[in-house]
Amino acid sequence: MSSFGPMFGLLVMSLCFSFSSSMTHEMMRGILYGETENHLPIDKSEQISAECNTIDAAGKPGAGLSAGNINMLGHFDECDNIDDFKYCMIILNVNHSNVGGLQLPVTYGLCVPEECSEGDVVSGIEIFFEGLENMFHIPLANIQSVICTSHPHRRFDWKFKLTLTFFSLLFLLVVLSSLYHAWYHSPACKSVQYAPLDEQGILHQNENNSPGQVLPDASASITAEVPPGTDIRTDEEESNTVRFQRRKEGPYLKIFNQIVFSFALPQNLPKLLSVKVSKESISCLHGIRVISMLWVILGHVFSISSTTTIMNPLTGLVWLSRYGFLTVSNAFFSVDSFFVMRLSPALAATMLFYIYITPYFGHGPYAEALSVRSSCPKYWWTNLLYINNFYPISGDTMCIPWVWYLANDMQFFIISPLIIIPLYYIPWVGLCLIGTLCLASISITGVLVGIYDFPAASMNFQTDPQSHASFSDVIYNKPYCRITPYLAGMVLGYILYKYPKKSIKIHWTVALTAWIVACGIGYACIYAVYPNYNGHPWSRAGNILYEAFCRFAWGVSLIWVIFACHYGYGGWVNSFLGHPLWAPLGRLTYTAYLLHPIMILLFISHEGTVMYLSIALTSFYFAGITLISYGCAAILSLMLEFPLVGLEKIFLPRN
Repeated sequence: MSSFGPMFGLLVMSLCFSFSSSMTHEMMRGILYGETENHLPIDKSEQISAECNTIDAAGKPGAGLSAGNINMLGHFDECDNIDDFKYCMIILNVNHSNVGGLQLPVTYGLCVPEECSEGDVVSGIEIFFEGLENMFHIPLANIQSVICTSHPHRRFDWKFKLTLTFFSLLFLLVVLSSLYHAWYHSPACKSVQYAPLDEQGILHQNENNSPGQVLPDASASITAEVPPGTDIRTDEEESNTVRFQRRKEGPYLKIFNQIVFSFALPQNLPKLLSVKVSKESISCLHGIRVISMLWVILGHVFSISSTTTIMNPLTGLVWLSRYGFLTVSNAFFSVDSFFVMRLSPALAATMLFYIYITPYFGHGPYAEALSVRSSCPKYWWTNLLYINNFYPISGDTMCIPWVWYLANDMQFFIISPLIIIPLYYIPWVGLCLIGTLCLASISITGVLVGIYDFPAASMNFQTDPQSHASFSDVIYNKPYCRITPYLAGMVLGYILYKYPKKSIKIHWTVALTAWIVACGIGYACIYAVYPNYNGHPWSRAGNILYEAFCRFAWGVSLIWVIFACHYGYGGWVNSFLGHPLWAPLGRLTYTAYLLHPIMILLFISHEGTVMYLSIALTSFYFAGITLISYGCAAILSLMLEFPLVGLEKIFLPRN
């Protein structure tokens, strides 16, 4: 009975909801129309059928309440198919619903008349709760939010049409550019490519071998019947042939062709798929980028799905207590990997697609609940100015929350000249400045962790959602707490610039020791927090030390990997990370980062009911999201990112 006590309020509320659905529906109508009877259908059979269907579609408590099965969504499609009714999700903070240490809200699906607003639903539920509280003399729940799903057959608004027109024109531009590129480089564009000379030096056409003009010598240039803008020159490699080439293009035609070809698939696709890597490049970065991106996707797949659409959240809590699963739960270190290594156009395109296109794709219980699009009309500009990690203050109201990383990246880029210029002209001053900034960042992070009493690995939002939200707003997305890996990367960049490849010689024992230390540091960053997940929380001092130093330590361990691979001390690690096959996927990292959360949210938005969390489901989920994300990233890159890089080279050439 002691274990049942905390669940009493939840069980009472759930059962009363279940057996009082028809009363709730009548209450909705009464609030809206004043009199229930005036709105009843004339046909009693239709009335009974509609009432039965709405009651059947409403959420009901299932097995496993004490195991965390508190998402009572009901049957979304059944409610959606009832004329003049719509589905509403009610999110409740229920007292005494601490399930296995998790403070989770209860979600309940209700089928209400189409005319009811969300405010009407709130009023009806509050009246319902007042009756229950008077009956049992205990406060049962309070309403966190009510989210009603609009009918899918709604008309497209002008914003959707304008956004769709933009992407359609962009696609058309790519198609036309590709066709023009293919025609321009085809033999048909030049009537003759090679013309053979006979023993008398007579020029013959390729097609019909008709005689032409006599060439006085092999170096002579003649004009034949070819399209305007072409001439004929002798081939330097074969003295008995004449090569037909275009005349030198005028400056305007040349620029026009370069602009058009920037959007052409025949020019951009080989660039994307190329596995050629420059000898002077840091080849291992491609592998690090891709692996870090896969780590990001894996972390988001688990974090987004495991707290909303599953019927067994306690399973996720059990996973968190497993030593090996810390690789997934600490996936936020993957973002720090990027800090160690062109933003706006792809970001703007992603925002347009997410805000105005995706609302017409997702249709399910969680379609509106998971959406943060409502804040975008007010805060979209903060993303394009890269200040969204400061304003709005709460991450819950951020438009496209996952792009906080881009704001950090841009802010680091803006201040980098203040570090690079001293580092270039007076190296010791630049290095001292980097050290000072690192110390300041570590100190600020430690002080904030101490003030707010955050536990180590506070991104573990499953056990305490409020702590996660506060940690994210105070520390996780703030540049002064995240800059240490970036500063460590700047030091590495200076070393790579100052000392050419293979110019640094290290004894093998030193290199081996450095590898052991780097691996140990990286291992500790991920797995040192295991006691926190296993019922042995750290002291405040331990939490402060970990959060203050873990990101800097991760950056240092990653720096050695890049350094060793670049200077010839990487061995099989460099062979793996520097393999040319990583290069195509590495070029898609940025766009994949932008798009993959949208793919996850779209998938969840179509779920009509809760899922059962399992390793197999999560694995297939991760594989599918990864494949779709990279496929969409390739499309966006070929349509926008690669063309803009080409235009940048035309109009802003690097001297």
